[in-house]
Amino acid sequence: MKIQQLTINTRHFAEMKQFYAGKLGLPVAEEQPDRVTIQAGGSQLILQKAAAPGEKSMYHIAFTIPTNQLEAAKKWAAQRGITLFRDQDGDQFHFGNWNADALYFYDPDENLIEFIAHHSFDNAENEDFTSSQLLRISEIGLPVDEVAAAVEQIQTKLGLSMWSGDGRQFAAMGDAEGLLIVVDRERPWFPDGRAPIVSGTRVVIQAPGNEQLLLQADQYDIQSRDE
Repeated sequence: MKIQQLTINTRHFAEMKQFYAGKLGLPVAEEQPDRVTIQAGGSQLILQKAAAPGEKSMYHIAFTIPTNQLEAAKKWAAQRGITLFRDQDGDQFHFGNWNADALYFYDPDENLIEFIAHHSFDNAENEDFTSSQLLRISEIGLPVDEVAAAVEQIQTKLGLSMWSGDGRQFAAMGDAEGLLIVVDRERPWFPDGRAPIVSGTRVVIQAPGNEQLLLQADQYDIQSRDE
């Protein structure tokens, strides 16, 4: 499964544009007064000005990087003044059951952003790390009231299988290339322990049958239909 386009609401529109286009160095594909489209490898991230200035949200978004580039990505982030999230064991997080390693940091809206290197992919890169090695958006977090019901809907409407999780509090739907991270809205995010809050999300995916599908999530509810 591939995430082709992800739209999120932002409370700090100018700062978010500067962060993704300036600090991360990702190209701007399209710009309007209240939204900007950022190209991240094979995916587009659309930053949309929140309708209400006080609107609260906290998204979790992951970007795939080459399998051998996590250390280089850490140095690259440090050079740009990006502070990585750390716990007592450091700033690198290993997922044995996913065969992956990741780092985390925050954008100006305090969204939890992840760079993840999946070691099952044959995508090693020997050049210096740059923004061009953000290969695509690979995860979007979707907090819901009922994980089991959301899992059933995603399976039925989108044809996605559960790749990881218990299906009750956490379910990663899709595959290593693209995942909808469905979580109980009372379950804290890993690794920083904050409660997930999402005001609105629009996801366009390329599903297993190669068709383009749209998923809309708002206030812990998910709807899906053909794009």
